[in-house]
Amino acid sequence: MSHSPAVLAVHDVETAFDHPDRIGRLAATVGGRDDRTLLLDAGDTTAMGALAVVSDRGRTEAVAFHDAVAPDAHVPGNHDFDEGLGTLAEFVAATPGDWLAANVPAVDLPGSTVLDAADETVGVVGVCHPKTPDICRAVRDVEFTDPVEAARRELTALRDRGVDRAVVLSHCGARDRDIARGTDADAVVGGHLHECRVARVEGTLLARGDGGGRDVVHVALGDRPDARIVETAGVDAAGDVADAYRRRHAETSLDDRVAQLSEGVEQSDVVRFVADAYRVRADADAGLAVSAAVREPLPADVEERHLVGTVPFESHLVAVDVAGADLRAALRTCRDPLDDTHGHVVWARADVDNLTVDGDPVRERDRYRIACTTYETETGLLPGLASDCVVDDCGLQYEHVVAYARDGGLGVADDRA
Repeated sequence: MSHSPAVLAVHDVETAFDHPDRIGRLAATVGGRDDRTLLLDAGDTTAMGALAVVSDRGRTEAVAFHDAVAPDAHVPGNHDFDEGLGTLAEFVAATPGDWLAANVPAVDLPGSTVLDAADETVGVVGVCHPKTPDICRAVRDVEFTDPVEAARRELTALRDRGVDRAVVLSHCGARDRDIARGTDADAVVGGHLHECRVARVEGTLLARGDGGGRDVVHVALGDRPDARIVETAGVDAAGDVADAYRRRHAETSLDDRVAQLSEGVEQSDVVRFVADAYRVRADADAGLAVSAAVREPLPADVEERHLVGTVPFESHLVAVDVAGADLRAALRTCRDPLDDTHGHVVWARADVDNLTVDGDPVRERDRYRIACTTYETETGLLPGLASDCVVDDCGLQYEHVVAYARDGGLGVADDRA
């Protein structure tokens, strides 16, 4: 049995706070660790879900979980910046563990920390996604420097201090490969992307789970570090944590039933439903939904919390008036598979010729009324769909998603032909 240090890492917990048993299972999985095992948070573990949207506590709904499991170190994810540097600072002050941000000079956080794991020391460096200002308007003017250079600088300082092991805690998604290739870390533990990855990049271990509170990354920091993904599905939930979030949900109307389906709806079909909800509710020619923004599949027994949790953002549904040429440019941008800040667009077609993504092209000189959200228009995520193209503001987008489901709109998601 190895006595080397070990790491448990969580990332992108996000909407797990809307599922008391799931967050309870996650707490149980990481809560009983021994003195040689560290718990690291790779970002986006503020409560970005339905509960945070409707609760007076907002993102601080996540504090109860953090208090229960006591992470040793964190790196902020891009969504942890959603409400600005001041709100992030309040969350940092309210939660246990060291928060790290080596490549964000504007935040008052260290770039690295040294932690004890039994009789060894583990240096941990935290780096944030360099494109956070592009995808989070609250920090649009904040500088995020190159994570590889920042990690290399901090690792050099840690090695000079004589640490036994060194880990980069990253919320950089696809850039994790660059960090692994460009540093001498023993391991890079990542977040941002919701896909499991255990690999070696030029000898450096890179590990990431699916996120969403469904798994934990276990890294053994021996002479040749190794990692495995631990699923939480079979774990008995920590009753105190599950009960705490069950009580929070009881204080809201989120448990109201909206629809009963014959079976659950896969996430890809939920994206189609959201796009169509936007189209219908904004009386548009077509609706756009960015797949990366749709967080959860739907169960057969659909409650309000499930619907709000699919798109747990306070952006508004808007209609924009755009030319076909600008529309095509926007779609081309979001079909770039190499850019993990975007994600694909799903298009809800109306009875207008050539309004598809994968079918016939739109006509360049024609104008179209397109439904999307203020996130797309205000961040520049979709070039051509800017704020000055907005012709109608329909209010909170998730309210329209719920209303469309109540009107029977989930039939779109059930149509798998």
